[in-house]
Amino acid sequence: MIYKKFTIKKFKGIDEVDIDLSNNRVITLVGLNESGKTTIMEAISLFYKMIKGDEPSESELKGFRPKGAGFTGNIEITGDLILQEEDRSKLDEYWKNSLGKRTKLKYPEVFSYTYKFYFELDKYVADKTGRTCNFQVDIESSKKHLVNANNNDWRALIKFIKKDIVPEILYYDDFIFEIPQKIQFIKKGSPEGTQLSNDIKHDTNKTWQFVIDDILKSTNLSFESFQERVVDNWDDDSSLAKQHLSEMEGKLNKIITKRWKELFVSTGKKLNFDKIQLNCVPGGNYLNVSFDVITTTHKSFRIDERSKGCKWFFSFLLFTEFRKNRTKNILFLLDEPASNLHSSAQTKIMDALGELSKDSLVIYATHSHHLIKISWLAGAYIIINEILEKALGGDMTFFDRANITAKKYYTYVGEGLGDDKVSYFQPILDALDYKPSSVEPIPDICILEGRNDWYTFKYFQEIILKDKNSYNFYPGAGATKLGDIIRLYLSWGKNFLVIIDGDNEGEEAKKKYIDELGILIEKRIFTLKDVLQISGATEKLIEDSDKQKICNEVFQLPSAKKKNFNLAINQLYANKKVIQISKTTSGRFKDTLAFIRKYFKNNEK
Repeated sequence: MIYKKFTIKKFKGIDEVDIDLSNNRVITLVGLNESGKTTIMEAISLFYKMIKGDEPSESELKGFRPKGAGFTGNIEITGDLILQEEDRSKLDEYWKNSLGKRTKLKYPEVFSYTYKFYFELDKYVADKTGRTCNFQVDIESSKKHLVNANNNDWRALIKFIKKDIVPEILYYDDFIFEIPQKIQFIKKGSPEGTQLSNDIKHDTNKTWQFVIDDILKSTNLSFESFQERVVDNWDDDSSLAKQHLSEMEGKLNKIITKRWKELFVSTGKKLNFDKIQLNCVPGGNYLNVSFDVITTTHKSFRIDERSKGCKWFFSFLLFTEFRKNRTKNILFLLDEPASNLHSSAQTKIMDALGELSKDSLVIYATHSHHLIKISWLAGAYIIINEILEKALGGDMTFFDRANITAKKYYTYVGEGLGDDKVSYFQPILDALDYKPSSVEPIPDICILEGRNDWYTFKYFQEIILKDKNSYNFYPGAGATKLGDIIRLYLSWGKNFLVIIDGDNEGEEAKKKYIDELGILIEKRIFTLKDVLQISGATEKLIEDSDKQKICNEVFQLPSAKKKNFNLAINQLYANKKVIQISKTTSGRFKDTLAFIRKYFKNNEK
């Protein structure tokens, strides 16, 4: 199974929110502190806990209801999951072998389950609370719904789905975990009635025992537990136990040490971190396990003695990369990951999230612009607490409830395209209330008309011409909608260049900006007519025969209509696909890139 969508209604400050995971393995929740990102994650986490059998207490239920006096109605949390082929096979086997059935079942694609909690004037009413499942399984021979034909069998099937097929959801509100000095396991052969230490009974020790199990399973998924493979063999077969330890260290260093070194290389810092060592030391009836860092000078330090950043990164990889191997399609909920790390480390975390999403689903919340990735914007949501917005404006009263909304990023942008204040990425900056510091290195940018121009220039620069120069292209929202980003860069005192189409609209837009901003913009804005004497849009840089090649490569279409061409360029860039392009077309892009390069060289600050 794989999670498709969550719908949350009336949970705490949420009126109604849909989080759609279809076609996106990474979902980004973007918003200020207190905007409601955590509330959304708490609701999704609650759905999983309940589907696995946990029932919230009455005091917990009171915390779920909307704030304010006199709430009457249902709190609802719905999860939609897609049934995959291997799930159908498991269900068929359970139906045949465990329930002893010979008839065949026909399954729908989506399994949907809803939890409802009813309140009347703020009081929880148990007998109006319930759950619904729209999973209508048909018996093929009779063409009846199983729920009607044999309700007991239907209930058994739903119970099996919830217990053995629904994928895990792991909610981490932080990775500043308490890393114990030692993780204790009780040795085989310890006398019956041995008094367990407080350490081994502590929840922290149990949590880290599971982590150790996950590392072991990364060497071989069939291994049950560290207790069985290492602890119980420590005295009887020490060579086998130590072989397992060696393999576990190999995995630790392949995943964690490699990433840690990449992080330091990217920041230009000197690294004396060489490897991670897994130590096992017997102590009475226990085997004590610890993680040590070995430096290039062969000095040894415990992980819990290292910096906060080191401990965060170590914990993050342990609790994600190793855990994801336990079951398929785990959904990780990460609340403000890396928020306490340096900006360069935050940027590197994006690579780790990308790796994590190859085998898992990830929903992460952030209010840091360093944790926004352009290629993930299709799965991004802008989270807004309208009451917080009022409070920041001085309008909030004590009677206001939170009103949390979540809109897909592209929907959010689309609704504001008629507004001169909106540029392509401005909603992200607005949602994060972002302003650079006076010492922050803001890159020079070349502002283009829109995202299709961005894809076209990136494709020809990186894939066709293999130009290694660094160009920070910025996709605007149309020739007449660039004022916001232009004023932003002017106010920051940062360098930029604007290149827009050489058609009538582009010429008029250029004149408008010069009339408004005068000398501040006059030598920074150019049309394609200025650059290449081409009166037209960016597509005019490309010969018709090349446009046809581009469309044929992706769609096998008879004509290169503008929409098809733009979609084809996007696809070719995403797949890094090289095709044969005429010298005329490639020459035009070479000349344009040379113009941009010369401009920034002549205007270096």
